Amino acid sequence: MNTRYLLVCCMLLLGYSSRAQPGKPLPAGYLQWSPTRYLQASDFQLRIRPRNNLNQSVGNLGMQVDGNVYDLFGKRANQVVQNVFDTSGSYLDSTDRLGTELQLRYMQTLWDINEVAARRLRQELRASAKRMLWVGKPSMDDLIRLAYEAANKRQIQYADETKYGHFVDKQEDWQNQLAKELAELAAFAVPN
Repeated sequence: MNTRYLLVCCMLLLGYSSRAQPGKPLPAGYLQWSPTRYLQASDFQLRIRPRNNLNQSVGNLGMQVDGNVYDLFGKRANQVVQNVFDTSGSYLDSTDRLGTELQLRYMQTLWDINEVAARRLRQELRASAKRMLWVGKPSMDDLIRLAYEAANKRQIQYADETKYGHFVDKQEDWQNQLAKELAELAAFAVPN
């Protein structure tokens, strides 16, 4: 029993020392969510062919993992999960009569919903880290999948309730609710 405990402690220390350096930077074309930098038209870099069949903007959002269970115990615990935007896989619909501003607000709100989900995931991962290490359950992959599914469902709910950001009063309600949730989960934000 003592040998097993000693072995796990050594693995923990080795895990900490091998990941002591900061995480690798995001690949070119990816943006990390920020409370101060909002999406801009220039962030949508996918160029589509003229006279295409596409009739709406697309923002390629996602969560990426950079780390392992051992990182959840250290200073970079919140950096294990990153909420990213892929600029090269995103485009704005130039035929949209309502214009770029509405599309950007809609895409930013989707990304904000993703950030709430990412912070909740960071919170859940940190709370579950000891169990994941000792028991192997829940698995990190399962928690990530559940967070991603919850974010997708919430984005659909947002799109439905606001008619893709067109209902101004509902849009404001969503923005206020997300701002409140982001503030409540501030301890699980990625440091700037």
